[in-house]
Formats: sequence, structure tokens, C-alpha cells
Amino acid sequence: MKIAVLCPSFLPSVGGMEFVVHSLAVEWGKQGHEVLVVNLVSDEPTHPEANYAVARFKTLRGAPRFGFHRFPFSAYTRRSIDRILREFEPDFISAHMGYPAAHWLESARPRRDYVVTSHGRDITLFDWGFRNQYRIERQLRDALNYSKGAIAISSHARRMMEDLGVDPEVIQDIPNGVDLDRFRRSVDFDLRNELGVESDTRVILSVGREHPQKDYATGLRAFSRVAQADEKVHYVIAGRELEIHRPLVDELGLVGRVSFSGVLQGEAMVGAYQQSDIFFSPSIWEMMPLVVLESMATGRPAVVTNISGSQDLVLDGETGFVVEPRDEEGLARALLELLQDEAKRERFGETAARRADDYSWDRISRRYLDLA
Repeated sequence: MKIAVLCPSFLPSVGGMEFVVHSLAVEWGKQGHEVLVVNLVSDEPTHPEANYAVARFKTLRGAPRFGFHRFPFSAYTRRSIDRILREFEPDFISAHMGYPAAHWLESARPRRDYVVTSHGRDITLFDWGFRNQYRIERQLRDALNYSKGAIAISSHARRMMEDLGVDPEVIQDIPNGVDLDRFRRSVDFDLRNELGVESDTRVILSVGREHPQKDYATGLRAFSRVAQADEKVHYVIAGRELEIHRPLVDELGLVGRVSFSGVLQGEAMVGAYQQSDIFFSPSIWEMMPLVVLESMATGRPAVVTNISGSQDLVLDGETGFVVEPRDEEGLARALLELLQDEAKRERFGETAARRADDYSWDRISRRYLDLA
């Protein structure tokens, strides 16, 4: 089968959607399909494991400012995409982001069959979402309704689609996946040595770039309560642009107890998951966080907030604890319970690892093709 994957952004740009697209494309390539990733960023593969082709389409300058759906931006982009698709002649099209990617496909004539996955920014009502930025409710609803399948990656995503007016029968529930082999293989990385902390220090790990939705300020305040009760614990946050929280670390008296590691890649990222004791996500909003799946694959118990995706992945009292967002005391209490009970950490982690088996990218990618 020839599979075209259409997305507005792709590697080497780094984000959840970009890695989802890459992972799906890799799995489909492994299964013997010919895959072409059509995107706005790159015209050649940039990931060392890429077994797919890449093509770059064009849009006019000003589209991100004024709206991808407006004239003349939409028409110009549709023509550029259509030229690539006519040459490739795909049997299956997987679009990522109801807006703008699926909008371009829906508004093209003749219209092609496609499935579409929403990743968050297209359907969220937060200020950073496209719905508030461009006022595109009708365009988004049409793009999802005209698809062969509007893929909801979490239960909350389904509810948001239904509230938007998407036909419930069009919505297909398919979560994100995880590369089990990558996160379970042995790596040559010593997290505690890198941090300069003692070998018996327990490590709480968060992963993700700085963004208001991550709410690291609440996470740090919760950890300050933990640090007062336990001298042998260290908090690591891995991601970009996190130094903005340095003044809060100073204010809370956490100097030497918190590390901002920057972006960890390859074996370092895998090792950080494997050698941490607890995964911690204090986010106030997600759609289906890959980082929670990755921590599950390595057998880490988790403390997460009761938000989209996390509430689907983490079984409260079985693989971790689910706490209401911005509840500093509740988050600290959950972290301390796991820190003080090694047997519970091990039991939760083993259950999380077994649960992660259901989210292998091989299984998830085949569920997409069931819609072909």
C-alpha cells in the first residue's frame, strides 16, 4: 500500500505530533508499505531511523499570521499539496491536525479520502489553540466530519470533537503509541553520575519543554513540600527553555535539589526514564502525552494530573496516582507515598509496563490501517 502522511510540521522540528507522525511512518515502512510524509518543514528525512520518503509543500508567507484557510493562502497550499499527491498516488492518506492539514484536504476538489488525527492545538479552546486564534470552528468541524475517520487519541479528545459537532460515528478511538524496544533496551548512561547526586538518591523525573500547559511552577512547589520531608530525593526536569524557573527554585530553597537538564536525546533520554524512581506530570492540559507512555514502557510509576490522556493512561492506585491539577498538597502527598514505599513503586511500575504493551506502535499503526 502507498501511504501519504500529511502534516503541517515535521522533524527536525520537535514536538509530540512530529514524533507521532515519524513513529507511524516507521511502523508502516516496517510492514512493507511505501510511505511519503508531506509537510511544510523538510524535503528530506532527518531522523536516522527514517525508512520513508519526505516531500515538502509550500504555502505563502503570511498564512500563519492571517489564517491558513483564508484566500489566497489556502488555495495556493492546496495546489502545492495536490501536485505531490497526484505524483505519488496514495492508497491511504493520514492527515495530522484537523486544522490546517485536514482542512486543506476537505476543501480540495475533487476531495480525496483521508483519516485525520487531532493532536490538541487544532481543537483546544485554550488561548494558544487555532480555534481561538483563527475562529475556524466551521472549517474544523467540516474537515473532521468529511473524513473517513476522525481519530481521537484520548477520551477527552472524543468529547471535544462531539462538542464541536462531529458525528460520533465518524470518531475513531485510537491512542498514541510507544516504541517498546527503544525504551526497554539497555543503555550506557548513568543519570545520577550526570546529576552529581549520590547513588542512593531517589529521582523524580518530568519531561517536556517549557509551556504554560506544563505548569512546572506547581510541580516545583509540590516538590518543595517533598524535599522538606525527604532529604534523599532530587527533581529532574528535562526539556527546553526551563531556566525561566530558576528564580522560583531559588525562592523555594531548592538549589541543589532540582536539575534542569535541557533536552535529553537518544540513550540519555531512555536512561533518564529507566533510572528515575517516579515519573511526574503536573500539567494542566494535554491531549495524549507521549512522555507518560514512555515512562510506562520503562516500568516507572507515575504521579499525574487528572487531565486528558493522563487520566486514560494512568490507573489510579494501580500504576500511579492521579491528582487534580494545581493541587500542590495532593501532588506532594502522592509523590511522598511512592517515595516512602519501595514495594508499591515496584508493583505499580510492573503493572505500568504490562499496560504499555497494549500501546506498541506496531499495534496502534495497524489500527489506523483498519480504516483504509
